[in-house]
Amino acid sequence: MKKTLTFIMGGLALTILAFQWGADINQEVFRPMNSGGAGPGKTGAPGESNCTACHSGSVMDGADINILTISDASGPVTSYVPGNTYAVTLEMTTNPQKKGFQATVLNSSEDMAGSFSASMSTAISSLNGRSYANHTSASNTSSVSQWLWDWTAPSSNTGDVTFYVSSNNANGNGTTSGDEIFLSQHTFTEDNGASVSEQVFSAQTTSFIAETNELFIVLNHSDLGLLNVGLYDLNGKNILSKKKLMLSTGENALRFKVNSSIDNGTYLLALSQGEEQITELVKILR
Repeated sequence: MKKTLTFIMGGLALTILAFQWGADINQEVFRPMNSGGAGPGKTGAPGESNCTACHSGSVMDGADINILTISDASGPVTSYVPGNTYAVTLEMTTNPQKKGFQATVLNSSEDMAGSFSASMSTAISSLNGRSYANHTSASNTSSVSQWLWDWTAPSSNTGDVTFYVSSNNANGNGTTSGDEIFLSQHTFTEDNGASVSEQVFSAQTTSFIAETNELFIVLNHSDLGLLNVGLYDLNGKNILSKKKLMLSTGENALRFKVNSSIDNGTYLLALSQGEEQITELVKILR
């Protein structure tokens, strides 16, 4: 859908900007004060600018400000299994009243490593083959203590990957001046001992069905086996647990009722069989 922004001055209509709006942002677009996230390419990664492209604040070292973790069902990890999906969390130790961020993840060749999926507190944009996680207009205040999104790790033999983060400690004066911009890098190594492609099961679909209050999972399985299912909140509390479910070879469709008292939000789904485990983010939204 094309939209046109028009200013009217003294009865004269002047069309000044037209752009294509899509689910992914593939070019710079008009964002008043960037309250809903900057245009892509502002992470401070190689070949990119940072938040000072729009804000006139100072660039500072964010190593002790931007706390980025990737987690599976066991908690934060320092290495990734190729093809696995992880919950990424980012928080600022300063937690200002107004704030924002943008992040990407690259391999040693400076190409996008894996893929991002949005959550309730983030949006995903893209530019030149790279994907970007951004704050939203609803997650740019201190009431949101951390941003969360989903990262599916790249294929095997990728090696180390680095997340590049640019965050904005905004002073809340309603302009682009006087903000503090914090840049940081966060590197994770590849776990050469495991790969999702070697696992006997994989998740095709994970979703929450609001109409029936059910968690819906579709798995592909290459052998008979017993599956354990766990659903956890972001503090690690288990809210749903199913043990030793018999899977058949091929496609398996599973449905589980979720307690209606569980709050809306993003949760971590862990599926395990023996030593093998995969994790997915699931949004519960009624």
